Amino acid sequence: MHPSPFPLLGLSGGIAAGKSFVAAQLAARGWTIIDADALAREAVAPGSAGLAEVVQAFGPGVLGPEGGLDRGRLGARVFADAAARHRLNAILHPRIETLLAARLAALPSGTRGAVLDAALWVERGRAHHFDAFWTVDAPEDLRLARLAARDGLEPEAAHARLRAQASAPERALHADRVILNDGRDLSGILTEAETTLLADWRVRRARTWRAPMPASFTPDQLHAVLTALLTRGGDYGEVFVERRRAHALGMDDGRMEDVLASETFGASLRLMEGETTRFADLIAPTFDELLEAAHTLAAPGTGTPAELPALVTESFPTPSPVTVDPADVPLPEKVALVRRAEGLAREHAEVLRPGALKQVSAGYGDSTQRVWIASAERDGNGWVARATEDHRTQGVLRLNVTAGDGQQLQTGYQALGETRGFELFTEEAVARTVKEAVRLAVQALDAQPAPAGTFPVVLSSSAGGTMIHEACGHGLEADLALAGMSAFAGKLGEKVAADGVTIIDDGTLPHKRGSQAIDDEGNPVSRVVLIENGILKAYLQSRKTARKMDVEPTGNGRRESYRHLPIPRMRNTFLAAGSEAPEAILKDLDRGLLVTHMGGGQVDTVTGNFVFQVTEGYWVEQGERMYPVKNATLSGCGPEVLKQLTRIGSDLHHFDIGTCGKDGQGVPVSDALPTILCPALVVGGTAEPLPSVI
Repeated sequence: MHPSPFPLLGLSGGIAAGKSFVAAQLAARGWTIIDADALAREAVAPGSAGLAEVVQAFGPGVLGPEGGLDRGRLGARVFADAAARHRLNAILHPRIETLLAARLAALPSGTRGAVLDAALWVERGRAHHFDAFWTVDAPEDLRLARLAARDGLEPEAAHARLRAQASAPERALHADRVILNDGRDLSGILTEAETTLLADWRVRRARTWRAPMPASFTPDQLHAVLTALLTRGGDYGEVFVERRRAHALGMDDGRMEDVLASETFGASLRLMEGETTRFADLIAPTFDELLEAAHTLAAPGTGTPAELPALVTESFPTPSPVTVDPADVPLPEKVALVRRAEGLAREHAEVLRPGALKQVSAGYGDSTQRVWIASAERDGNGWVARATEDHRTQGVLRLNVTAGDGQQLQTGYQALGETRGFELFTEEAVARTVKEAVRLAVQALDAQPAPAGTFPVVLSSSAGGTMIHEACGHGLEADLALAGMSAFAGKLGEKVAADGVTIIDDGTLPHKRGSQAIDDEGNPVSRVVLIENGILKAYLQSRKTARKMDVEPTGNGRRESYRHLPIPRMRNTFLAAGSEAPEAILKDLDRGLLVTHMGGGQVDTVTGNFVFQVTEGYWVEQGERMYPVKNATLSGCGPEVLKQLTRIGSDLHHFDIGTCGKDGQGVPVSDALPTILCPALVVGGTAEPLPSVI
């Protein structure tokens, strides 16, 4: 969509939130509205190929008396059946895209701007494809009332339609603007938002749709390497080229002990033939060395040479545009950042508890990775050859604070990290991170030993999604499921969690640590619904596992570097928000544990059994925090926890960050969950055991 000479605004919102009302307001301001719903009607107009395919998929019962599509009947069916909804989307979306491109191409260059109005931009992983993305929201009770008045829906049917879409908190994670349409006057809000968009859309577009980067090998050279790789047969050939620059600084007790800088350049070749994979990696290779390695990998083959077409170059937008490339930031500025954080930690500790601070460790790291991927794959129609690239930037600041009172030492840890440039490290963000690390360390000095027993546990959204990532997420990676090393193996389509439990892995979330434009096999990132309303819907797929399961890759083929094979990995994994107020969940906890920060732990992916550390928690009685606890652990079974969840909060906003290890590889990830009630977890502690309440 990016070539248009005018701004493109993506507009979305939940059903009955008032998205069409906002679109009408923008139309009155001179914007051209392209309504995806209208395009969907056109795609299935009487006599169209789209309508014929819908009838073939859903039967003649979806037709009205005049032979056109009865949208009411079809809507009732697909909103009640996720599989039917996905089947309908597969029919409609390609046709809508074709019509949308035609509409944009027909607009005059002097157009003020185009609003692309669609309900499912987030669900389709497209929210980052625009010059700006706005979402319209309204309180749920108001939306339900609007649905009842507009469509005559009963409450149960209305709730089903709301649940069939991404939640408002999830849409907000993608949005540049959240417009609350609850009856208030929107004119001033829209004026300010429009002014901002018109002032900077060109700059934003240039950062989102980056210009091609100078590559180490030309398209002709990459084509020649792929041809050599497939001279003796094969099903898939790939060239992965990587150039990476990284910096790391470490300060301990005021001494700058580590200043590291590195730059690497390398490439790898992969050839897949049936169940066999052959792989080679090369440090700083020349074209001739790549060509020689390709012939070496091809040598064991016994097939015929592939007749490859020319490489088709594909471009994908990044969900994480960068303002200040850390590679361009002088080293003294990075040193100053670490010193500022370390000094602020000492100042804040003296304010909270004079003399308690014993040690401060501060670390900074950044990474600028550029990848070029060329591949050739055989499908039912012959060979397809593609080339694409990505530019990925990571930045992180870590604080580890130790406090003591003469009897004990306690630590507090916090990290600030995203797929942003150096602009991430604002004074406000750094201060927030530092002060939280200090608070955790100092508060732990007053914590009491945790009781032991089996209790209800409220996991706050501030605890991050460690349990979702470790105890559930790994079991949803396709390679583990194929190997039978997952508690979810062989359960597609089955009920594996409680009603209302939806788990999503999304590589398109703006600036989250696991986000990027493409995976490490050249596939565009996507939003993958793994568990929907308790039903197992999908696994995370690499190209190899997708071929085995006869499905499409999901954009989860990831590798640590050019030296590694891509395998299915999580990106940003989270439990979708519910509708309950988090404070109401805590208020109803009669006796149990509130966890506000989680630490590391261990998990058995085969069974889902886990043990996690609690770095900040509180003993709760009658809905009130009684005292902070220390030395607590949580034990349970991830799949069983999912089946027992009955209360899910609406506060999805905090993502923990980390580097996930698997098969000797580490990749950046993040995870999150809203406030939830786990009715029964084993709490390990050092205090006298209390009678379990379960």
